[in-house]
Amino acid sequence: MHLSFAHGGPTNAGPVRTIADSLGAPFTTPLSYGLCRRFVDELELVDDDQIRFAMGLIFRELKVAVEPSAAVATAALIGPLRKRLRAGVVFCGANIDFACYASHVTA
Repeated sequence: MHLSFAHGGPTNAGPVRTIADSLGAPFTTPLSYGLCRRFVDELELVDDDQIRFAMGLIFRELKVAVEPSAAVATAALIGPLRKRLRAGVVFCGANIDFACYASHVTA
């Protein structure tokens, strides 16, 4: 979606490589693009290292193990949005096994 916003229309991004795999859609449809343009003011990108850090923080502070996609909002709030936005985050997404989780997070 970030690429589509930059290009001004639905875009085919091709393969997207991220640990937040459920958020890495390879293309944007006209419907989803239109809805996002209507209801989303701004997008922020976070990288895999920021996501890993957020996963570790969530575990250390809240004792909740979340999958990478569930840590993206926290990564944005403690990263690029830290000084501009105050928000609450609802965690969802426990679709990760321990080995995969452990490969991303060092507590």
